[in-house]
Amino acid sequence: MKKNTLLLLAMLPCMNALAQGYTITGHLKGNGEGKKVFLRSGNNPKLADSTIIRNGTFEFRGQVDYPQMFDITIMKNEPTEKEKRPWQPLIPLFVENRAITLNAELDSIDTQLQVYTNKFDHSKVRVTGAPLYDQYLAFSKEYDVLQKRSSEAFDGYIAYLNPGKDKEKGPVSVGIAAVDKIDAARKNAQDHLANYIRKNSSSYVAAYVFKRGMSAYTVDEINALWAGFSPEIKNSAAGKDLQEAVAKTTKTAIGSPYAEFAFEDKDGKPVKLSDHVGKGKYVLLEFWASWCGPCRADIPHLKEVYELYHPAGFEVISISMDDSKEKWLKAVDEEKMKWLQVSDLKAFQGDLSKLYNFNGIPTCVLIGPDGKIVTRNMRGSWMDKRLITMYGNKFGSKY
Repeated sequence: MKKNTLLLLAMLPCMNALAQGYTITGHLKGNGEGKKVFLRSGNNPKLADSTIIRNGTFEFRGQVDYPQMFDITIMKNEPTEKEKRPWQPLIPLFVENRAITLNAELDSIDTQLQVYTNKFDHSKVRVTGAPLYDQYLAFSKEYDVLQKRSSEAFDGYIAYLNPGKDKEKGPVSVGIAAVDKIDAARKNAQDHLANYIRKNSSSYVAAYVFKRGMSAYTVDEINALWAGFSPEIKNSAAGKDLQEAVAKTTKTAIGSPYAEFAFEDKDGKPVKLSDHVGKGKYVLLEFWASWCGPCRADIPHLKEVYELYHPAGFEVISISMDDSKEKWLKAVDEEKMKWLQVSDLKAFQGDLSKLYNFNGIPTCVLIGPDGKIVTRNMRGSWMDKRLITMYGNKFGSKY
């Protein structure tokens, strides 16, 4: 009895801290009275909580199993005829079971657009009482600069793809030079992230940024970074979630064997990936859909390189994410693609997108002759560069 009592007393501080949970209090200057505020967890897109701004203040109370990223969205901007779903102010916040306070001018908070494009200005929101958020800001201060350089390099590539009215796109070599700059900038960001994870193996912030950026690494790199985390993190609830993410991502990360899947072709005949993949040729899995504008905009280029490189052994399998056979076959007929067309007609409701770890299309995955994933970025000038590396330059004067 005495031992149990002592154990209980020893546990009380931890139990009280967990029982207290978090309190997030926001103080906003500006015309926010009556506006709705939503709280969402980065681990779960479903709504965690909602409230209303009253007298310039809002508050959320709850509890987290471990420190994690949340988004606070303020429904400030009303829909208009031009903008049916206008961008709203959004505050990313690393939440732990503490009393956290936010202070900001409502009109100065960056919107969802800046958050999604890695351009959010954290200085416009003053946060107190959240030491892990401060750690996250310290990491982001350097990392965001590297991400910005990658975005700027990508802007240069977009200028190559869209040179303007009555102007022709430049030579293939110019596009390849543009994506080389993007890849170099991304590599710098990936190296910085990996170094941060290795140096902060007991940090919940490191666990979060690893989970967010995991898909950029090869299967061996993912496994090595996961192995480097401390037992404290690995044995925590955060570690268990992170381990699940590692297991999911490594199934179809670069360097892993392709994942088997069954479909039907456009004539209704059963097809498995193993019927065509891992048989000594490079095979592109092109995930697309009839309703996907960017997918269909890429098809003329794909048709061009297929004509050039298919005789050398390059194969393509287009995997439709449609749920309507009629719409799928109509698009196939319109695009006049000569390679294998397959679908399970379950769109994103099936298992395919989960298995291959994507939530948007086009997604283009190249499988090597040995059946292992070579790259998950086989589009545009990245595809041109890869094809030249594999088979030599067949673009002739267009190079």
